[in-house]
Amino acid sequence: MIIKNAKVESHDMQLKEPYAIAGHLHESIKNTFITLEDSKGNIGIGSCATKNDSEESTKECFDKLNSFSSSLIGKELAPDENTFDWIASELPLNTEANAAVDIALHDLWAKSQKKMLVDVLGKKHQSFDTSITIGVSSLEKTIEMAKKHIDNGFSILKIKIGDCVEEDIERMEALFELKPEKIKIRVDANRGYSKQELIKFYDETVDLGLELIEQPMEVDQNNEMLYFPEEIRKICVADESLQNFDHAVRLVQEPKPFGVFNIKLMKCGGIFAARKIAALAHENDIKLMWGCFDESKLSISAALHTALSCENTEYIDLDGFFDLGWDLVEGGYTCENGIMSVIEKPGLGAY
Repeated sequence: MIIKNAKVESHDMQLKEPYAIAGHLHESIKNTFITLEDSKGNIGIGSCATKNDSEESTKECFDKLNSFSSSLIGKELAPDENTFDWIASELPLNTEANAAVDIALHDLWAKSQKKMLVDVLGKKHQSFDTSITIGVSSLEKTIEMAKKHIDNGFSILKIKIGDCVEEDIERMEALFELKPEKIKIRVDANRGYSKQELIKFYDETVDLGLELIEQPMEVDQNNEMLYFPEEIRKICVADESLQNFDHAVRLVQEPKPFGVFNIKLMKCGGIFAARKIAALAHENDIKLMWGCFDESKLSISAALHTALSCENTEYIDLDGFFDLGWDLVEGGYTCENGIMSVIEKPGLGAY
């Protein structure tokens, strides 16, 4: 594919309402988009949201991507290791900008073949139920939001915890009192617990049947996870502890601190890097969860196509678009009663 044109733009996506995770309140979010056109007139689009949603971070991402985009013009590129190694060398320390270019190139590549991206990658799954997230809030608000999501057809709830272990336990007990038979509950502590707090939380909730516990402790406490028996570690998810392939290499060593990897395209740098991590996880019997930030349907679709192409995908948490009040694109995927499927159009299916 010879790149003829490249355009970068940034948009404030707005949030329908602010929400909290342990230690931070999110009120608005910007996404950066890159549009690539090849010499045959095919169009590929990519997007990214920054891990840190500050104004400074989003501006830096836009500036770097905008500056880099001109170097794409006239180049013949394929979605392979040489291409993405070059992009990473030109955009060091900015995995989100890497991801935007990576997504645009994959979209362009699939469209040039007039195929859905998941078919070009190799489809292993048809669809998945996504979890939907409830931020850190009062017991009353948590129950209110849980009932709303259940009424809207979602069967998996992800509850943000980590501010106060006693309150978290109370929220879990209340949720499991109301949950219908088929509802599953995951929690995400966002590194909010100490080892002693995690012990207390697990001891008090072990009989409830939590599906997953995501990133309970700080990244530098990965070894502390080895204190827990394997049946606990199997349902614990590496999120912030898994940023790139090198982290994955360390986390697959025995004994494994986590039984599940949460792969986010924005963290690792895009589809190509994500599939390398996924393949390593598969070789080492680690299940995959696919996550996101507050992102456009474009990058959410990219994550879904990638998830459906990986045999060891077990969970998806691709609800970031539901928080947004506006998007640059439409399409990409459908979500009915919490079940996400890609749209059968070339590339990512977004327009």
